[in-house]
Amino acid sequence: EASSRTWRVYNGAVWVVAPELRCLAGDALAAEMAKAAPQIALVGPTPQNLQVNVLGVFLKRAALVNGYPSYTKTGDEGIMLWHAGQGWLIGAAADLGQNRGWVSLFDGCLRPEASTVTWKVWVDAEWVVAPEL
Repeated sequence: EASSRTWRVYNGAVWVVAPELRCLAGDALAAEMAKAAPQIALVGPTPQNLQVNVLGVFLKRAALVNGYPSYTKTGDEGIMLWHAGQGWLIGAAADLGQNRGWVSLFDGCLRPEASTVTWKVWVDAEWVVAPEL
């Protein structure tokens, strides 16, 4: 059974009430996952225009990856969007399901379109914030 109590999150100094944080299971989890958009467009400039070639419209696949929805880039099935580790990644289809890619969204969200954090792009061995994506 899912928790109905208010969660708290440690911010490095104190515990902070997190009223939006929820614990889902069973039908509630399935219903939330079913809301995954059939198409997602990831557009906008990136720092130094890096990784812009992997941006575009992504179509939802029937197959789940690591228990989450997965997507294929329109016009290039070699580029995919999936969840791995602690977030969402855009990377090569050959790396599907692995915790590596060129564009990332490190958020605990069940669906990439539900995120409230900023996407990042891989540049010279580090993740760089891409605030306009």
